[in-house]
Amino acid sequence: MSRAKHSKQSPRHPGLTLRNSRRSLPSWATLQPPIFDPAHGESALQETLRDMTGMSVAVTGATGLLGGYLVRALLQRGAHPIAVVRETSLVSPLVNAGVEVRHAELDDVEALAKAFVGADCVVGNAALVSLRPHPFSRYLAANVDGTIHVIEAMRAAQVSRGIHISTVGIYNGHTPPVDEDHPRYGEAHRQHRLNGYKVSKALAEETAWRYAAKYEIGLTTLRPSVMYGAFDRYFGAWHRKAIRLRPFAFHPYLSRFCLVYAGDVANAAMLCIENPISDGKAYNVTGEDLRLREFTKAWCEQDPSAQDKRLPLPIYYRRHYASGRIRRDLGWKTRSYSEGIRETLALESSPSVVGPETTEA
Repeated sequence: MSRAKHSKQSPRHPGLTLRNSRRSLPSWATLQPPIFDPAHGESALQETLRDMTGMSVAVTGATGLLGGYLVRALLQRGAHPIAVVRETSLVSPLVNAGVEVRHAELDDVEALAKAFVGADCVVGNAALVSLRPHPFSRYLAANVDGTIHVIEAMRAAQVSRGIHISTVGIYNGHTPPVDEDHPRYGEAHRQHRLNGYKVSKALAEETAWRYAAKYEIGLTTLRPSVMYGAFDRYFGAWHRKAIRLRPFAFHPYLSRFCLVYAGDVANAAMLCIENPISDGKAYNVTGEDLRLREFTKAWCEQDPSAQDKRLPLPIYYRRHYASGRIRRDLGWKTRSYSEGIRETLALESSPSVVGPETTEA
């Protein structure tokens, strides 16, 4: 492929020239590196692991929160993970764990295709996720055009299976419980700094389905809710600050999020890779409909630094998502809050587990 080919305008958004525009893409180095000790943190779900020896799986965004759990899940099952990361990403922990590292940017189809060569499946996990608002064009470049490039590269590398990591944030409105057929955001919805992530991810999933059908690629999309896990700098970081305040920790006791452990989302991806029945389907990958106070209580029971004197805040916020489809189709299960938190803290305290990257975009 010639480099010039990738400098044309986005086929989906002709007003934006986004291909081969490295400055418009986010730095994945602001995300956390993965958990690279595959033997550490055995869970109650360990007996469900299947042997994936001989299978090669490429993972984009392998230095992020979920990316780390994906790599670890592949190592646990005997698969050959291929971490597809940016040149600036911290990769020494990956290399030390025996993970093959290949470099590619989301705006470079040719480099992505080379990175995917030999893979049996690609997990498209890289995305722009940020607590700071960004121009919608930046979300579009990373999440929508990046998805196009990943699938075009899969076709060039002759990879016939793909897992696209989406989000429950793509749903427009909320009448609980929200299942996979609930209306989603689209191009007609107002696009601005505050909803840029949600709308861009909705467009990215729509694009993924369209391109997968065009190139006859077996695709599954996973829509996780808010995740927690080791070295999380988003929800996890906020929650820890809230429960460690002195003399009282603030606690929005009426809120419900359907929180899900990142390790369980990684297990969902493994089940999809192992079972072709998942091809062509979208799955909500969410936890139980429990109040945030249940999560906080479980955390305080296991974290000695947490504040057990909580000041309740009457903030009502509920997001309830139905995950029955993946539980029925694939037998997917989730850990309890106590188990997920216990494993999170064990991973973070283990000397064999690498801590977070600190480089900012």
